[in-house]
Amino acid sequence: MELDHLKNSWNSISADLNSNEFDVLTATKKEMESPLNDLKAMSKRQLITLPLLIIFLAVMTTILPDMKNQLLVWMAFIILPLTTIYYYFNLKLINSLEKSEGAVKNDFQKKVKQLISNNNLYLNLTRAAILILVVTTEILIQNSNMGLIPGIEMMKSLMLPLRLLIYAGVIGVHYIVSRYTFNRYFGQYLKRLKGLLAEME
Repeated sequence: MELDHLKNSWNSISADLNSNEFDVLTATKKEMESPLNDLKAMSKRQLITLPLLIIFLAVMTTILPDMKNQLLVWMAFIILPLTTIYYYFNLKLINSLEKSEGAVKNDFQKKVKQLISNNNLYLNLTRAAILILVVTTEILIQNSNMGLIPGIEMMKSLMLPLRLLIYAGVIGVHYIVSRYTFNRYFGQYLKRLKGLLAEME
């Protein structure tokens, strides 16, 4: 009898815990609808815009054969498809968050954290790309490869300390602009998701 009573008590406690977890999860999902919808809309726009940019660039490269010899064009052909893939998986993750019914709390938290991590990774990769471009520019100048980047001849005419100052300025401006644009289009929504995620802990 005591064993049966203990089992019933445990089942009652487990049911209450599961019910509370479900209520918290349901409420959190509802609050996350707005930031998720905004991120979803942004991802959809990018999935339309980026392929169009790739097609435009491919057409321009065909019309203007000299573009084939420019480093920036080839970097664009690498970065744009990779960015498109990033937005595709971002959108796929958002859809899985929206469509999951009665998902396990830990699984839901994991997906939201992954979404936040993906967007932060994107921001850091854009900063890394501008740093790589700056370093590559200086390497090309040192090796006298002037035709790969338009306007690089003017940079070669400047003294190294002045070039380094310009590079630092470009990196600094890019950091500020990228941070502002990221916060405007992504960061504010990710901040809301982080806050809601913290409430679930």
